[in-house]
Amino acid sequence: MSIRDFKLPDLGEGLEEGDVVAWHVEVGDVIELNQTVAEIETAKAVVEVPSPFAGEVVERIGEVGETLEVGAVFLRIDTAASGGGAASAPTASDDPAAEDLDVTVESGPAEELDEQRPSTGLDAETEPQPLVGYGQREGGSRRRRRGGDEPAAAATDVSTRVLAKPPVRKLAKDLGVDLAAIAPGSGPDGVITRDDVRAASAGVTTSAGVTTSAGETASAAPTTSVPASAAPTPPPSDRSVDVVAGYRGRTPGDVEPVAGIRKRIVEKMEMSRRSIPEATCSRWADVTDLWELRRDLTAAAASDGHEVKITPFAVVLRAAVVALRRFPTLNASMVGRDGSNAGEIHLHEAIHLGFAADTDRGLVVPVIRDAHRLTTLQIASELNRLATAARDGKLTPAELSGGTFTVSNYGAFGNDDGDPVINHPEGGLLGVGAMRERPWVVDRGEGSELAVRRTCKFTLAFDHRLSDGGEAGRFVTYVGDLCEQPTQLLLHA
Repeated sequence: MSIRDFKLPDLGEGLEEGDVVAWHVEVGDVIELNQTVAEIETAKAVVEVPSPFAGEVVERIGEVGETLEVGAVFLRIDTAASGGGAASAPTASDDPAAEDLDVTVESGPAEELDEQRPSTGLDAETEPQPLVGYGQREGGSRRRRRGGDEPAAAATDVSTRVLAKPPVRKLAKDLGVDLAAIAPGSGPDGVITRDDVRAASAGVTTSAGVTTSAGETASAAPTTSVPASAAPTPPPSDRSVDVVAGYRGRTPGDVEPVAGIRKRIVEKMEMSRRSIPEATCSRWADVTDLWELRRDLTAAAASDGHEVKITPFAVVLRAAVVALRRFPTLNASMVGRDGSNAGEIHLHEAIHLGFAADTDRGLVVPVIRDAHRLTTLQIASELNRLATAARDGKLTPAELSGGTFTVSNYGAFGNDDGDPVINHPEGGLLGVGAMRERPWVVDRGEGSELAVRRTCKFTLAFDHRLSDGGEAGRFVTYVGDLCEQPTQLLLHA
C-alpha cells in the first residue's frame, strides 16, 4: 500500500477554513486523478475540490456541516490501488505542491481492479497535473468499488447526491434523520428543506403503509390493513401547520448559524461601518433613451452572432467605468491607516468592477476584472456569465475577490432608493434604483412641459477620506449625464 494524505488546499485569497457541504466519494471508492471528491463552502463560494491523486479512498475526515481548516488532512488515498501504482499521481519530485502534503508509504501488494482505468493516451510524465483546489473535471464523475459481485446500484452516480444546505444537514444530524432516505426534497431542484427534515423526524407514512420515524427506512414486509380512523397521529408540532415557508424556505423560529457566506457578509459589513467614514450623494436621471438603446444593442449583438442580452444595468456599468476614469479617487483604497499613521491613498490603475448579486445562499459580489478594457458588449457578456454562475453557486473565490468599486442594482427588486454600504476596502459604491415611468419635466427648447419618462435615482456612497463631496457629487452627476445621453459612451468605447 502507498497511503497519501490529501490536505485541504488553499481555497482562495485569505480563506483559512471551509465547511463540508457534500462528499462525492465513499471509503472504498477507487477515484481518478482530478476527480471531484467533495464540495467545500468557504466564506465566498462553494468550491469543488479535486483529488491530486488516483487510488482507493481509505479514510474521509470531516462530516457534512463540519468546519475544516486549510492544511488539515481530510482525505487519505491508497495510490497503489489506482491500477498503475503511484505513477498515476504526481510524485514529490514532479509535483511542486507535494511539499505541502504528508506522505506515508507502506509496503504490500496492490490488489487488482475489476475495472481498468480508461486509457488517456498519456504516460505518467505527460499526465495533466491538477491545480490544487481547482482540478480538471475530465473523467471526474466516475466512481468504482472493489468486488465484482456488488450490485450496480451501490455505485451511485454523484448526480444523484442529496441536495441540502449545511444548516439543514446539521438539523438532520441533530434529529437523527437520514437525508438520503427523504431525497429528493420539496425545495427547488429537489433541495431538502427544514420542513422536510422535521416531517421525517415527526414520522411519515410510506407507500407501503408503514409508519417510520427519525428518518428510518421502512421495510417492505407485508402489513395488515389499518382503518384510516385508526391511523397513528403524528406528535404535535410546536408550530402551526398553516405556517408557510418564507423567503428561501425560512420560517419563524428558525435558528441559523453564522457560517460560510453569511459569516463573510457579517465581517465585511461590520468592518465597513466601523472603519469607513462614508457619506452619500444622489441624482435623478431620465434614462428613457438608455432603455431604448439597450434593445437596439441586443438586436445588433444578435445580428453579429453574439447570444447575449444587453440589459440597462450593463450600460450603467459601462457608464460607471467611464466616470471612474474621470474621477479616480472613487476607484481607490486607504492603505496603512493605523492609529497615528495617516496611511496612503492608493488610486488603482485597473478597474475591477463588482456588482451585488442576490442568490439563494446570500449576497455575493462577483467581480468583472479589468472592466476598463472591455466594451459594452464584453461587459454585458461577463455580467451574464458571472450572474449565472452566482445563481448556480459555481463562482470561484477568485471571481469574488479583488474588486475596486461596486455597483448595486437594488432597483431590480423594485426599490427606488437605498442606503448602500461600501464594500470594504473599496472607496465607493453606486446604487441604482428602479427604472420606472414617472412624471418628468422635459425641456423642449421653447419651454418645459410635463411628460411621462423612464427615470431612476443613482446614489453614491463614498469614503470621505478619499473623496471630497465635490468630486463625489460630480461623479454621480456625470454617471447620470452619460445614462441620459448614452450615445456619449461612444466617445469612450
